[in-house]
Formats: sequence, structure tokens, C-alpha cells
Amino acid sequence: MIVSIRPLSCERPVNCRWGLYGEWSECDGCTKTQVRTRTVEVFAQYQGSPCSGEASQSQECVPKKGCPLGTGCGGRFRCSAGQCVSLSLVCNGDQDCEEGGTDERHCDADNSHYVCDLDKTPPNSDHTGKGYDVLTGKFRSGVINTLSFGGQCRKVFSGDHKTFYRLPQSILRYTFQVVVENDFTDEAYESSWSYMKHIQDNALWGHDRRTFHTELNKDKSHRLLIIKNQVELAQFQNTVPQYVTLAEGFWKALSSLPTTYSYPAYRSLLQTYGTHYLSEGALGGQYQALLEFDNEALKETSRSTSFYLPIKTNVIGGDPSFIAGLSVLDLENPEANGQMYDKWARSVKDFPQVINMKLRPLYELVKEVQCAGLRKLHLKRATEEYLAEEHPCHCRPCHNNGQPLLTGTECKCVCRPGTSGPACESGTVIGEQPGVIHGSWSCWSSWGSCSQSKMSRSRTCTNPAPRRGGLHCPIFILYCLCSNSILGATCDVPSLENDVTGTPWKVIYQIGDSVYLSCPVGMMREGMAEIVCSSSLQWSPSPDSIRCREVPKGPTPPLGLNCKLWETPGKSQCVCKLPYQCQPSLQLCATLHTGRTSKLGMCQLGALQCLGRSFKLVKDSDCDWSDQGLTSCQEECFDTSVQLCVKLPDSAVAVTMSECEVGARRCQGEQFDVVSIKACSAL
Repeated sequence: MIVSIRPLSCERPVNCRWGLYGEWSECDGCTKTQVRTRTVEVFAQYQGSPCSGEASQSQECVPKKGCPLGTGCGGRFRCSAGQCVSLSLVCNGDQDCEEGGTDERHCDADNSHYVCDLDKTPPNSDHTGKGYDVLTGKFRSGVINTLSFGGQCRKVFSGDHKTFYRLPQSILRYTFQVVVENDFTDEAYESSWSYMKHIQDNALWGHDRRTFHTELNKDKSHRLLIIKNQVELAQFQNTVPQYVTLAEGFWKALSSLPTTYSYPAYRSLLQTYGTHYLSEGALGGQYQALLEFDNEALKETSRSTSFYLPIKTNVIGGDPSFIAGLSVLDLENPEANGQMYDKWARSVKDFPQVINMKLRPLYELVKEVQCAGLRKLHLKRATEEYLAEEHPCHCRPCHNNGQPLLTGTECKCVCRPGTSGPACESGTVIGEQPGVIHGSWSCWSSWGSCSQSKMSRSRTCTNPAPRRGGLHCPIFILYCLCSNSILGATCDVPSLENDVTGTPWKVIYQIGDSVYLSCPVGMMREGMAEIVCSSSLQWSPSPDSIRCREVPKGPTPPLGLNCKLWETPGKSQCVCKLPYQCQPSLQLCATLHTGRTSKLGMCQLGALQCLGRSFKLVKDSDCDWSDQGLTSCQEECFDTSVQLCVKLPDSAVAVTMSECEVGARRCQGEQFDVVSIKACSAL
């Protein structure tokens, strides 16, 4: 009689199963929609079927509250989308209102001032303002306005393009520096399991999406070789959150978030804009290739046999038409491999992407909305929940201490050397006692209630629990300060130096709250003017290094500075005025760098010239003077007025006249052309 015995370690396929949908979120007063979400109750595993459908639903609704975008801007200018910008940015030649450019409408010569003669930003610099989802490894919608200059005119030169570019306010540092690695670097791993263990131990969230976690052969262990190279074209660093201008779409989404915690509403924002934003990185291309070797198969392969080895690639940037060719490696023709790589590398300058990026949590950008501190706290909490959705702690244990990997709604096991199968149930681990089971963490529990200004959550070493001498992980409880009114974390009163004053002064501060630091009269501050209660419950930056010191007595400004009409006295020399700081002066007809011809005052033109802006004086007939009021002509002009170079109609030689004399002659109806706002002898 033949008896078939089923191995005890065999696991049946587990199919994915959704949980029930939660409650609908509050109806958004701006979009007139509401959302609800559901979570995976059981994840697919051991070759079971993954879940179909989406985790969230949305529907139209009738809001009970109005859209918050109509709230006041105080002393600032309101854009058509509702966002507020400084009045100093209105009519400055830049479109600081992202949608519609309402800050540049209704501008004329009297209220316009131009801060820069350049609008072109570095190529692909818009990538620096996008959100990034660490769960999907993909960029999301823009969270930072990379076309807002903040009234600044900072330029950077590209030797490759042989031109200047203007830096947006959001970029603190931008360098055009080509960095090409001449040699490939490589990483070798004894097995797929050791590679995945390395990735998960060194990643902040389960695994790094720009690795080969999804491409690995998971049910059988292989030796791995990863080869890498990259091309950098430019390096950038974004400025700190308090100085960036938010993208209008992201700002609208923040404004619409409910002030009471609703995970569906906050999760919807994370899916649209990502979990993080870029703090720094580089633009260029990156190439990674994964080679998996089956030792037994390699032993059977004759050394004289020529064969193509399929490889798995992770390529960022470069021409997509070259990427397919990089996925095949001809071991017998390294020259052809190199030529294919060179084609891709040369194409990176036309198709750059962000590489070598450093990320910061998206909730750090919550500002300029009502209840910003509370919304920041809620977004941080939602981010933790969102990241926990795809943590391998949700997976069932793998046999033989295999490493679980969760992608989407499906768990897979990465097997250790000597084992294989969907659950790593076949074979025994090489060099390890059979039957030994190492402990692994369960998922975090929910936060407990706030008690005595503390709340806690915990996780245990039960997924699986250690057996037969396996490694044990101790129970870990995380405590966090909270207030009875708002579940969250708080910072204590900051410790300041004797002379430093902080406002506002409170007993406790919520995450995201700011304290502004100042010094007494006669003293100046060393260090930052603002500290923020961070998510680590510490003040950032630390106030320990911020102090007051006496203002040094500098040299007395020289007397008798003879500043021009468009200049103002500085400490030691005359400095340029901004055009809007000018008092009324003689108007001239000029064509600006934008191609627009209009009337501008002498002082305004001089200020533009002083600031490095170009313009061209044209004939008075090129401008409309119909709104020019009539005044009596001054009979006497003083020698102190500005000197101009004027071309009279009956003279072949230009002559120098004072601003006052030019105005008086124009008042009397004389015809002439102003050649320059300098004296003729200075030309």
C-alpha cells in the first residue's frame, strides 16, 4: 500500500480580503466631495490571489460649511485662487500668483517696478518641487511653487548651455557641475535573503523603492551582484519650509483639510501629493543592474559557451529608447555593452531626473492655513498610518526564517540559502540548526488614551515568537507626551539665554508651533530668529546656541554722500533704490526688456539701470501722453537736477540739459528726443 504524506510545513494559499469601508469624511466645502477608505483585512500570501479594487472611494456631496479659501489676507495681496502674497510682489514683473497671474494685472508705469531682467529657470528645476510617495517610489503633484521668485534676482550660470538662469525662491543652492563616475561600482550578496535583509534594516520605511525588492527571485535563493553608475548634471538644495512658497494646488488641499482628524481625508492628500518632499538632490541619470546567479546552473555551464544573461535594471533618467537595450548583457561582448551604456549616458542631459535625493516629511510644509499647527499634527498622524499600511509586519511568518516582503496587497517570502518554495518551506538553512525560529515584531498597536499627559503604544515579538533557541526581541513601549484636548505631542517651554525674549510664551507648545526670538534695544541676535516645536518633541534649531550680544560700533558713515536721484545713502556708499521707492520725476518714453513701451519716471529708469536692468529710450511719440496733466512751466531751474543728453530737431549734435530744463521745454511744447539719462559727455 502506498501512502502519501503531506509535509507539515506546507502552507495553503491565502487570498487577499478587504475590510469594510469606514465612515465618509466631512464634505469638502471647496471640491464638494467626500471620501472613505478601507484597509486590507487579510493580505494575499503563499501564491494566493491579491485584492482587486481601490482602498478609497469618493462621491459628490452637499457641504455644510463654506470653502475656507475666502478668508482674509490682512495686509497682503489675495491671488485669484485665494493664496496670499506680499504686497511688495505686486506689479514687480514676476507672476507670483501661480494661477492667473492676478498680481501683475492692472499694472501701469506708475505702479510697476521690475526686479529682474531674467525669468528663465534652470532646465527641469520644476522637479525639485514635486512630492514623493515612499510607498510607491513615485513622484506626485507639485507641493512647492518653483516659479515664484519672492522678489529676488539670483542668477546661476551654466557653462554647458552658456547662459544664465534665474533661481526660484524655493532653491537655496543650485550648481551646474557635471559629475561622471568613470568606473562602475558593485555590491555582492551571498543570497537574495541577505540583500533584502540589508535593504530593510537600512531603510526607514520597510524597503527602498529604488532597489530591486520587486524583481528578486523570491522562492529560491541566488547569489546577487548589483552594478551601479550615475551621471550628475546639477546639484540642488531647497530652502527651509518657512521660506518656500507652496504650490497653489497643494495649498488649496491643505486649506480644505478638516480640523478634526479624518484619516480618509488626510490619506487622500497623501496619495495626491506624496508622503515627503525633496530637501536636496541632483538632476541626472542613474543606472543599476541586478545579476542573479544560480550556483548549480553556473557549474553546469561550459566556460567556452557564449550566452546572453538576462539582467534586471533600474534606470532613472535618459532617453527611454536606450533603456530597453540596457536590460540585456552580452557577457562575450563587453564593448557592445559599453557602447549601449554610453548612448544612454549621453542622452541624460536631455532627459534628466532627480537622483541622490534626500527627503523630508510632507507635514513640515503645512503653513499659511487656518489651524496650521493642528493640521500639521493630523497630517503627521495620517502619514504614520499610511506608511504602516504596507509594512511587512502584516504578513504571516515565512518558514526557515525567510524574510516577508509586502508589495501592494500581496506578501511574498524571500528565502534563505538552502530553502525554497512560496513559504520557504522546502529544505533547511545552510549552516543553521534545523527548526530554529527567530522572533519578529508584530505591528504597532493603536495609540492609547491620554493619561497623566502621556499616551503609549506597543508591539511584541510574536510574528513569529522565538522557538528552539531562536533570537528574541524585547517588548518595546513608546511613550509620547500629549494634552487632554488634542491627542498628540508637545514641547516644553524652551530654555533661552538671559537676554533672549521669546514670543508667544506658553506652558506647552504643539508640534509645529513657533517661538520668535528677539533681543533688547542696543543688542543684536546671534542665530535664528525662529524656533519650531518639531515632531521629535525638541526645539529646532536648538535655542542653546542663540544669544544676544552688543551691537558693534561701526565706522561713522561718511558725510556728504552725493547720491543720484535713483540712489539712497547707505552706511558707507550710495545704494540703488527699487523703482517703487522713487518719488515722481520727469517722465520719459522707454521700451523695457519685456518689449513693452511705456512712460517711466527718470528716477524709475535710473533705478532699473542701477539694478542692472536694460531699457531703450524711444521717441515721445511712441507713448500715449493723453493723460498728461497741464501745469505751469517753471521759469527757473536749479543746477542740482539730473543731467540728460538730448537731441534737438535742428541740431546734429546732442546737448546736455538738466531734467528741469527738459521738463520746462516739453511744457512749452518743444519737440526733441532724450538720448540718455546721462550727460552727453559721459556717453
